[in-house]
Amino acid sequence: MNADASGPGSSRGKSVLFCVECSFENPVSEGWLVVSDGDERTIVCPECGHVADHRTERSAPAPRAD
Repeated sequence: MNADASGPGSSRGKSVLFCVECSFENPVSEGWLVVSDGDERTIVCPECGHVADHRTERSAPAPRAD
């Protein structure tokens, strides 16, 4: 049985990123260290320094225009 994260009782949005090393959780825009270097982007946990994501800008999802 799979839990539905978007169902009733869930207070987290889809944009929340979790650190697998220390369990830090926050939206990428709130608290995560985002380092851009040329066409590369790295997202680093501010609590433990774990690299949560590293990719080239070409493979990164386009930001949503809300």
